[in-house]
Amino acid sequence: MSDNPRLAAGLAEYLSAVRGTPGSPLETARLLADRDAHRIAYPTPAGMTVANSFVVRAGDEVPVRIYRPAGEGVLPAIVYFHGGGFTTGSIETYQPLAMALAEATGAVVISVQYARLPEATPRVTVEQCYDALAWTARMARALAIDPERIAIAGDSAGAFLAVQVAILARDRGGPKLVCQLLAYGMFDVDEGRAAYAAVRDPVLTQPLIRAIIAAYRSADARDPAPFEVPLRSDLASLPPAILLEAEYDAMVDEGREFVERLRAAGVHSEFRIAPNMCHGFLRAVRFSAPARAEMRWLGDTFRTLTHPRN
Repeated sequence: MSDNPRLAAGLAEYLSAVRGTPGSPLETARLLADRDAHRIAYPTPAGMTVANSFVVRAGDEVPVRIYRPAGEGVLPAIVYFHGGGFTTGSIETYQPLAMALAEATGAVVISVQYARLPEATPRVTVEQCYDALAWTARMARALAIDPERIAIAGDSAGAFLAVQVAILARDRGGPKLVCQLLAYGMFDVDEGRAAYAAVRDPVLTQPLIRAIIAAYRSADARDPAPFEVPLRSDLASLPPAILLEAEYDAMVDEGREFVERLRAAGVHSEFRIAPNMCHGFLRAVRFSAPARAEMRWLGDTFRTLTHPRN
């Protein structure tokens, strides 16, 4: 087996566009990623509108970006949490994914700029994300969305957060979710997983995985009441799940484990592994026809699960 995986068409160009400056401090890396986000920006589909707003909370405000695709009347909604290993990523750098997700699903996508680690702790971040979900439900009329068809979504670390939000919504009697969309999610924080030692992914390398887990554990240690990770959580009565994994991603194994746990808990789950894909490939929709095809699979599956019942 070659050490260099054969990537799907267009991914090499995408990786070249997002390659950062090695060794940059975290604060600098965040700035440069936002500054250079135009390099991977997805063209705004015809009829789509984009607006920025804020979820106002006690003590802070959480920025959100709202993508409304073309369409009349009330639409379903997806509250989306971006990836970035808990420490990077933003509504700016994940614009391609959020915009393409709105186009593919026909849903209003609310992309959430949650507080990142290490400045925040996981509980602070998850509570912000939950409040963004609750805000979306309260704003259903103003946003012209169907309150009976609200979903959550996340990719990578954002999938981890989405599962935590789904659990809170269940346990707190919060907004009823129609489904959860989870792309190449991180569902564990165990650096000893065998898949990490044999990683071939050019994006999510073993050193990066170790750094993500170390950052999470350090921040989590500051939480007086830390959350359990998704793979060890009670998953009963969660909404149906759509999971999309990447063939070369070191986290594909925990995706398989997570969907098995969901199904064992009685949660309907759709599962797909995208061939020749690396971690983060859904941000490559501008460059890659295969990535766009995988996004269409997400959209088609979402539409099937959420089609209004007469």
